Amino acid sequence: MAIIQSTKTSSAALLAMAGVGDGQTSKTVSSTYAFTAAPAANDIIQSPFIQAGSVIQDVTVVLSGFGTGSTVEVGYGLDTDYFITSTSGVAGGVLRMSAATARPLVLTENDTVDVKINGAGATAAGTVDITVTFVPRNN
Repeated sequence: MAIIQSTKTSSAALLAMAGVGDGQTSKTVSSTYAFTAAPAANDIIQSPFIQAGSVIQDVTVVLSGFGTGSTVEVGYGLDTDYFITSTSGVAGGVLRMSAATARPLVLTENDTVDVKINGAGATAAGTVDITVTFVPRNN
């Protein structure tokens, strides 16, 4: 059995240990959007801004009120399906970070996590909840 040390993707010194007070403790930001009208194809629902230099570790999206013809993908400004590739027939439920590219992401600029609606079908009573777990910039 080999133990292999990976390279840290945050801006902290390699010897810094995660924990309270060192800027390496994960934070979570959650947001909810309730539709006032049925969304159209190419509508984008954004999370709150996350500071450049932060490392996004996990993304969870909860959908309700979507019709079976709805398709969504989850990404950020530079890659609209970085976290979750286009998922078709989403009537509702929980989507987790699952794309082949979905690994910890260091933001190069202040950005949001975006839920892009690729296929219409959601109702006016639908909601989208976005939860992002990240390590904030450490300097």
